[in-house]
Amino acid sequence: MLKEQGFRDWSPSMSAREQLTQASFVGSIGGFRSLIASIYDLRAHQAFRDKDWASVEKFRAVTTSLQPRFAKHWDIAAWDMAWNAYAYYRNKSEWTEDVVESWQMKNILMPRYLQKGLDFAKQGAEWVPESYRLAMVVADIYSQKYDDPELASEWYLKSSQADDAPPYIYRAYATHLARCKGKEEEAYKVTSSLYRTTRFGTRALTLTVRRDMERLEDHIALKAARSMSLEQLQNATDSDGSTYLDYAKLGMHLLEVKKDLSGAVEVYRKIVEDKNAPHFYSRRLLMLLARDPLNQKQAYEDLKKLLKKSPEIFRRQDLIEFTKLETSLNASGNTRKE
Repeated sequence: MLKEQGFRDWSPSMSAREQLTQASFVGSIGGFRSLIASIYDLRAHQAFRDKDWASVEKFRAVTTSLQPRFAKHWDIAAWDMAWNAYAYYRNKSEWTEDVVESWQMKNILMPRYLQKGLDFAKQGAEWVPESYRLAMVVADIYSQKYDDPELASEWYLKSSQADDAPPYIYRAYATHLARCKGKEEEAYKVTSSLYRTTRFGTRALTLTVRRDMERLEDHIALKAARSMSLEQLQNATDSDGSTYLDYAKLGMHLLEVKKDLSGAVEVYRKIVEDKNAPHFYSRRLLMLLARDPLNQKQAYEDLKKLLKKSPEIFRRQDLIEFTKLETSLNASGNTRKE
């Protein structure tokens, strides 16, 4: 019956047997397994309040062993180790005046509890593979604690494939994949698909997806601009089935390689006319027009309107350049008045 319910060849681990009294163990084999797990869950909570992390780990190991198909036990165990115990020793290491003790906390205790939390989450993901939750916890640890976007993206993808996974898990997968060096092409396929299904669907685009889309397109365009000749890029735009991204590659070549501002402006005009092109190309065109003294004033007015209408497509550097342009035009206007 246990096998049919997904418990495989279930029995408490040896560590759990050692920690349970004989009566409790007999009860766990019988019909009191859930009750005893709840008792040890309460004991773990009390140990947490006492900041007795060794006991927290011990009691969490018992509860997860007794009820391995109950995802919440694994989730709390991982949280207690990778976040609570980790944060406790991190804060303590910053306040202690003992240099040796501080070093031990930072280099031994913190990494140890981080690994224990990761182990709990991974074991839980094996026991409850049909739920997105524990795979997401593993991904969160790799992302937030280890700063490893590649492993995080793998686990976010795994989590997103569960039937109960909310949409933001797949967005997290796309975001972390976009941070992986050497995987820009793969990340662009995922991000662009997400961008288009969201942009032309009912859900709103997140700022992160917009930023990733622009950054990845810039990477692809710049790579092509530096590796292909002007003739090759022009032929790509003239061919059947060409897209706005082919024009973006040509525009980048004219800007970065040929230093042809006017030629690049004409290319970006064509991109903006394409209804499939992301909206940030409108901002880029106006920023290019603002480089020409003859077009600065009109470009500034258009940028101001665009900023009011779609502030989300402006990056920090764009706002800096916009402020410089505004300052320059105001200074020029005051000089003329004088």
